[in-house]
Amino acid sequence: MYQYLLRRLLTSLLVLLGVSVLVFSILHLVPGDAVTALLGRQNVSAERVSELRGRLGLDDPLPVQYVRYLSRALRGDLGISIRSSLPVSAAIAEQLPSTLALACSALAIALLLGFVLGLTAALRQGGWLDTALMGLSVSGMSLPTFWLGLLLILLFAVRLRWFPSISNSNSLADLTLPALTLGLPEAAVVARMVRASLLDVLGQEYVTVARAKGLPERRVVVGHALRNALIPVVTFVGLQLAYLLGGSAIVETLFARQGIGRLAVDAIANRDYPMVQGTVLVVATLYVAINTVTDIVYTVLNPKIRLQ
Repeated sequence: MYQYLLRRLLTSLLVLLGVSVLVFSILHLVPGDAVTALLGRQNVSAERVSELRGRLGLDDPLPVQYVRYLSRALRGDLGISIRSSLPVSAAIAEQLPSTLALACSALAIALLLGFVLGLTAALRQGGWLDTALMGLSVSGMSLPTFWLGLLLILLFAVRLRWFPSISNSNSLADLTLPALTLGLPEAAVVARMVRASLLDVLGQEYVTVARAKGLPERRVVVGHALRNALIPVVTFVGLQLAYLLGGSAIVETLFARQGIGRLAVDAIANRDYPMVQGTVLVVATLYVAINTVTDIVYTVLNPKIRLQ
């Protein structure tokens, strides 16, 4: 088990190192640089431009700039925002709780609704309810996030006036529509995965033996089939939580909600290179951390993974 954890940790560190190299390289391949973004359309002398480049360390070779950036990042220093002149790490720390609240709320909706729909469809395999629920799931997976969000705003904010159209806080009222917009398509995916996984397990021989012993169907499903059916779902849930963290930019922009996704979009629009680097690196770190935890949970559910 310790060797497995050590391998996963080393793999995670290599992935993060690769992400930092990729982000750093891509941003330096974009036309212009931090000085161009900082000065905008101001007409300044070449001496002033040279002075700013020297102060920001842009005259150094790229490997030197990268090593300096990486050493600071390891100490929690992600640089200074070009637009706000505030530390990038402080800005991200301020916005991250909002994104975490949105992602966790959306994941809770996806798991609760998806699990109920998938379990119901699996236990009614081949019936009209199974067909209706799976058709509903396919429709949910096909809906674009921005269109679903606009539809929810029109219905619940404009027509019924149950919830606000602008999300200003992490209260239940402000979180409901953004969380539904982000969580409903994922609920459709969870429902199909739960159904497929549970049907596969219910067809195994040990489930047939349990039924042959005369055990009640509820005990067969809950006590024998459900745990093994959850193994692929756990892996999927970990990936989806990481996806929700990184994919919240559309929802945060649509509902004028603060968060790390909207922070990254604004930084890209303003060519705020340190902020873009910082947000991407933080999201990548969260993604890798969540996947590592998911793999550990996977080994608890299926101990044979440790031997692979």
